Amino acid sequence: MEATLVTSLDEVVDNVKQFNQDLQDGLDVITQLSMFKHWYYIPNIDMFGPSKYIGYKNMNTLKYDRGKAKTGVDTEKVLKRWFKDLSNGSDVEKEFKIQLIELLETYDMRLRSNACIHLPKQFTV
Repeated sequence: MEATLVTSLDEVVDNVKQFNQDLQDGLDVITQLSMFKHWYYIPNIDMFGPSKYIGYKNMNTLKYDRGKAKTGVDTEKVLKRWFKDLSNGSDVEKEFKIQLIELLETYDMRLRSNACIHLPKQFTV
């Protein structure tokens, strides 16, 4: 069964909440945290989620299935509708990376060195 891309920001937010719940529940997605490159931050819930997980409708760790038959290329295209990249090396990017690094460290995982942070387009810093 082919995964369907999200069509609204509300679906993305729901997936970010589910991703963080899956982390808290100790599910298998924890073992993949260091593999994710593109991370998306939702300010009003203060949570991050990776593109390849949050870019598909009604996602959860079981459906994610370690990323099988899913591509970050497709999710990046759709998520650009609502999000912007942070400038590489900016103070704001550094602040968000520190926050994300701390999150991953709680699961004994590391952020990839080339990780990118994305914020909602309407978010101002």
